[in-house]
Amino acid sequence: MSEIPYLAIVGGGIAGPALALSLKKHHGISSTVYELQPKYDVRGVNITLAPNAVRVLQHVGVYDTVRTQGYSYENLHMSNARSQALGTLLQGSPKHFNFASLRVHRAIVQKALLDELKAQGIPVVFGKKLVKLNEGKEFVELEFADGTTTRASFVIGADGVHSRVRDAIMDTETSYSGFMGIIGMGVKRDSLHKSAAQTPLPSFIFGGRGFVAVMPSDYKGTVVDFFSTMPYPARSRKEWDELASDKTKVQEILQQRFGDQWPKFICDITMEYDKEGLYLLPFFEVPPLERWTSIKRRVILIGDSAHAFTPQGGQGAAMGLEDAETLSHTLAHPDFASDYMRLLGAWERHRSDRLRLVKDFTDLNGRLRTPDTALVQWIKEMLIWSRFKWTGQLGNLEWLHGYNAEDIVRVF
Repeated sequence: MSEIPYLAIVGGGIAGPALALSLKKHHGISSTVYELQPKYDVRGVNITLAPNAVRVLQHVGVYDTVRTQGYSYENLHMSNARSQALGTLLQGSPKHFNFASLRVHRAIVQKALLDELKAQGIPVVFGKKLVKLNEGKEFVELEFADGTTTRASFVIGADGVHSRVRDAIMDTETSYSGFMGIIGMGVKRDSLHKSAAQTPLPSFIFGGRGFVAVMPSDYKGTVVDFFSTMPYPARSRKEWDELASDKTKVQEILQQRFGDQWPKFICDITMEYDKEGLYLLPFFEVPPLERWTSIKRRVILIGDSAHAFTPQGGQGAAMGLEDAETLSHTLAHPDFASDYMRLLGAWERHRSDRLRLVKDFTDLNGRLRTPDTALVQWIKEMLIWSRFKWTGQLGNLEWLHGYNAEDIVRVF
């Protein structure tokens, strides 16, 4: 039996390391991170980090490292397939939110967090596949596939949408959301057709056959990625893997949607992009959970383990980061040892209430991106245009981008 750590964090992606860093840097609380992969593994695609996500990265000390490897921006431009402007969202703003938004590869964020864990002397144990949790009155025992065990006062599950930690709290199954995404990365901006000059970047483009985004993704904005989210029939896990591996089919899916009715540079990207560089990602969701903590409150879920939903609101990573920092301040509360049941309950309610709002925002974005009839598409475009005319560039989203995880202390 190994030494008993105070906290065990299962999952070395983004939320787990962020929690460990916040605990150590701001509160001097030690933890150990257990990661399934045998070593650091460069996976994933480019992601968007809105100001509420970037704020957490700054608090844990990795923002400057990440910022120089991604593209910072304030304005997100929206237009239709006829290149008519619909509006501009101020998605990031040092003036209004203290930070710009950031487009960056997920692996860059993860590596920065893991490097900072090492610098802070926070242990990360790779190759640890959790198979079982045994929750007692005063501790939780973790059993791993390699036969080893350890104990912790509290276990935090940050192990993603297919969480094993979640199984210790309740019996749930993830479900396919009905949407998938296709992304291509590493396109030289100066290689785009000249029609791209009419579309300021980053940009969301809406049309009757769906939606496509073009986003700069390197520090100087000379490299872009493009992605589209779309409804697609459900498949088994094996069938999804087969489809994702069939690059010809993936490219055909794009080409069927983005043809002559779209700006020429969009047509060219879908027709000419090296199909081997395309990634297809089905979006799975976790059904709404009655609770994010076990009955004894010694097992806690954060991030996709607790509330995975589609990334169509650009808030997936942000919600995990917010969970991590708010939980760190909860665990560090001076009365936590004697009153952790109440404090964790208050944290859980606060986060659940916010996640419901973010989920509604995400679902609305998904509906706006869905292919539709010409009439319905015109109505959607008019709704987007009129909203910006009514709300201005902020889009009434101050509640979303201005969130500061440090404010959790007011909840208690």
